[in-house]
Amino acid sequence: MRCITLLATVVLLLLAYQPAFADGRLERCEPYKADVQARLAENGLPTWLYYLMVAESGCRDEAESDKGAKGYWQLMPYTARVYGCEDPHNLDCATEAAIGYLKHLSKRFSGFDLVRAYNRGGTNLQRKGTTKEAEGLVHTVRRLIKLDMGELPREER
Repeated sequence: MRCITLLATVVLLLLAYQPAFADGRLERCEPYKADVQARLAENGLPTWLYYLMVAESGCRDEAESDKGAKGYWQLMPYTARVYGCEDPHNLDCATEAAIGYLKHLSKRFSGFDLVRAYNRGGTNLQRKGTTKEAEGLVHTVRRLIKLDMGELPREER
C-alpha cells in the first residue's frame, strides 16, 4: 500500500513539474470549463476550484485512484452517495456532488485549505493535519491555475 501511495505522490509531483503534461489536462478539460465554473459560482464557491477537477482526474471519466476515488472529481463512493451521486463517472452527477461536498467543507475551510480538506476529509485535516498527497494536490492546483491564467486569483496570493 505504501508503494501505491508513493507512486501517487510521484505522479502528482510529475504533474506539478511537467507543464506539457499539465497543458494536456488543461486542453482536455477546456470543453467543461465554462459550465463547471458557472456552477461553482452559482453555488457561492470560487471558480478556481474547477482546477481541482482538472488536477484530480484530468477530466477522464474513467479515472480511479488506488484508494477507490472515482470519476471526474475523484469522489469516494460514500461521499458520492451522500451528495446524491450514484455515478461519479457522469460529469453532471459528479459535479453536483463535488459542489455539495465543497459547500459543506467551505463552512470550515477556505482558500487552499478547502483543497486540502477535499483531499483529506475535513475531520481528518483538523485532527491529523495535512499529508504529502494533499500538499501535492494543492501544488498541482496552483500550478494549473498559473499555467492557465498566468497567476493565482487575487484572494490566494
